[in-house]
Amino acid sequence: MAPFSFHCSNPDFTIRTVPDGTTYQVNKSKMEAGSSVFRDMFGTCDDLPPASEKGSGPGPDSQSPSMEIHEGTEIFGLFLGLLHSDPAELSKGTEANKIEGLAAPSDDWDTRTQGTVDVDEVANHSLPSLIPLPILRPLLDLADKYDISTSYLEVLHDHLKRNAPESPLEVYSLATQLELPSIASAASAFLLSRPMATYTTEEVERYFPTIRSYHLLVRLQAYRKMKLRDVLSKESLFPHGYGRCPKHGDVASKLWQEHRDETCTRITPSLDVVGEMAELLKAPTFHKCDTCSKGLSAAVDMLQYKVNKVPWSLDRVPEKLAEWEERAMKKQG
Repeated sequence: MAPFSFHCSNPDFTIRTVPDGTTYQVNKSKMEAGSSVFRDMFGTCDDLPPASEKGSGPGPDSQSPSMEIHEGTEIFGLFLGLLHSDPAELSKGTEANKIEGLAAPSDDWDTRTQGTVDVDEVANHSLPSLIPLPILRPLLDLADKYDISTSYLEVLHDHLKRNAPESPLEVYSLATQLELPSIASAASAFLLSRPMATYTTEEVERYFPTIRSYHLLVRLQAYRKMKLRDVLSKESLFPHGYGRCPKHGDVASKLWQEHRDETCTRITPSLDVVGEMAELLKAPTFHKCDTCSKGLSAAVDMLQYKVNKVPWSLDRVPEKLAEWEERAMKKQG
């Protein structure tokens, strides 16, 4: 990976990385404001001579004090760019790029738009609109190593959360390791389509740092599956006879019940049960009768409303289940 470029408009200090000798011109006050470790390090450098007196030769850093640190250069330039940025402005940027659906379900929750990386942004030391995980991981390591301020750390955490649609398992794993339950929960919403039993031993060892992190997803999938089946199995086409077609009511109700019961046998945590029931609109009984079609549309809308309330992420699964919920989950195995 090529090093990220970094430029400071008002430098007053020089940092040299060891062993490659890359030189960075930085602003001391911004570094101190963004990192307690750099603040302490600079406290020991107040009496150091300018870089020119240490034999660095002529250059823009020749009159500024300097120090050497042992760091690789691939990500360090981007990290310095973070500390020289206004965290309030960075937060505005991430707010503008929030991913829709992390806070609410949608019909296409498992195929939401994935984030992309602006190459020009990355090349210009500034934070891209979405930092990809291969870059974000070492940035978070540097953030921990240099104890950066909360305002900057929150920016990195937001980028981690917004990687969830594209890399949910990796984000879930990293968020669990960093003890960030809200981000782990956001990632869990994108881990419903793959049954937990299909993960290989190697994947479990790699992506689930604790037994609890694995069990929470097992519980989420089982709970959502149980609740979807419960919601669908109780839904009627013409509840209490409301909107019932006087001519085709019996036939339409039978079609609804048969399709509903068959769909219940195929329930998975990621199944679009609303879309499944909406398929009945193609049946002649419904698309040839305005009354039946209207009744079906109303039933599908009501089903959508109820399905939207079914938990889709870890933070929405109750810690203590009702007795009937416990029984239902045990029954479905």
